[in-house]
Amino acid sequence: MGTYMMRFFLLLRSRLKSPFTYIWMVLIALSLLLVNETVVPTRQSSEVLILNEAGEYGERVLSLLTEADPALTACIYAEAEDEESLRLMVRRGQARCGFIFPEDMEEKISSGDIRSMITMVTSTFSVKSSATRETVFAALFRVMNEDITENAAAGFFEDQESASAFIRERYEYYVGSDDVFRMEYETFDAADSDDAGFPEDNSDPIRGTAAVLIFILSLYSGSSFYGKDGRFFRALRKNERLVCVFIHELTSVLMPAACGFVMIRILCADVSLIRDLLLFALFLIMACIWSGIFVSFFKKSESYLPAVSVLLFVSFILCPVFFDPARYISVIGYVSRVLPPAFYLYLF
Repeated sequence: MGTYMMRFFLLLRSRLKSPFTYIWMVLIALSLLLVNETVVPTRQSSEVLILNEAGEYGERVLSLLTEADPALTACIYAEAEDEESLRLMVRRGQARCGFIFPEDMEEKISSGDIRSMITMVTSTFSVKSSATRETVFAALFRVMNEDITENAAAGFFEDQESASAFIRERYEYYVGSDDVFRMEYETFDAADSDDAGFPEDNSDPIRGTAAVLIFILSLYSGSSFYGKDGRFFRALRKNERLVCVFIHELTSVLMPAACGFVMIRILCADVSLIRDLLLFALFLIMACIWSGIFVSFFKKSESYLPAVSVLLFVSFILCPVFFDPARYISVIGYVSRVLPPAFYLYLF
């Protein structure tokens, strides 16, 4: 045991002297920071932001949108804090699109100038912006028609209150019913995430990116077995060789892994520290064992290194890093668990 501990500390000291170790630490830190600042649009309904500067008139339009039946719309309307945050969220894909109601919107509508009464903010991610625009304008025209009927009642009817109430009642009835178009439709509730047909999404961009980079680092460190280190390991007895290979792999990823774990806790501390640490340690052990077995299938580094490069892309595709492919093809969830990053992410 003392011999193995001595080899562990000697190898770890050599890793600390190698610039390669610090390059990987910087790479992992920068990659996680970049992923943390990147928002990948999802299939779920995103918000439609509305910046209301039109006062009470804009509030009436906004209330029609926010109070709509969720079963009849795929949009979630929310009020934006300011124009800068609205544009930023649309640009990053956090919002489907945005609408700005200017201060003089009511005056423009009253004067008949409806050419530029609303500003729409969209992006290349806003694939459903046309349908959203029609919904917003439908709500706006409902408010406009309410004002028209109110003003018309005063000029054509003696009992203005009764006429206004009647017109408003009939207007709301025809707008809210299907008597005009004779439409028949069915509404189904969306399946829950834990439904058998819709497996849970286990994707985790922060932990997934760190796990894939550490896993690839452990595989790249295995290429040293084809050099001088390889002759040393082949000279050992079988059991001793297995332990030394594991120590070699562990010391090669230990410092970058520590950097990755610290970044995970800084950027995504949504799991208890003990559980996060235990699962991460289990992942490291599996990654080191996996790379030690994988390298034994190759005779030359010329064939081993291309295979590692292919595994880099396979890991990002099959493992639930940015999205979980098992939600669409369930068998991928079982196959990808062979890879340490997927095994690690699915444990959460």
